[in-house]
Amino acid sequence: MPNTWRIAGLSGLALAGMVALGVAGCASPPADTATASSANACINPTQIRKQEIVSDQEIRFVMDNGDVWMNTLKRECHGLKFEGGFTWTVRGTTVCANEQIITVLNAGNTCTLGEFSRAAAAG
Repeated sequence: MPNTWRIAGLSGLALAGMVALGVAGCASPPADTATASSANACINPTQIRKQEIVSDQEIRFVMDNGDVWMNTLKRECHGLKFEGGFTWTVRGTTVCANEQIITVLNAGNTCTLGEFSRAAAAG
């Protein structure tokens, strides 16, 4: 059964208990998230502490373990920064690069997540 989550808030909505983000390879997540390659990276949405919409093409995910992952969408997603949030329907237990579609709140535009890359801690 798919799970649909509403992700909102420019400062990063606390999603404890709902989203936790551990980056891992899509096939089988390694125990050490640092070993994951960004080319095939997946995140566990139950481990996301917060997300920050940086621009219409970039979303920063801060994980419960302190890791920070940047996702650069495949193309600019008009209205994402302005609207400040998105929804997604997760099938399974992970959200993988180049596979997950998001829908911009209020605007209704759909966009595809791109590659994940390790980012500096948000400060």
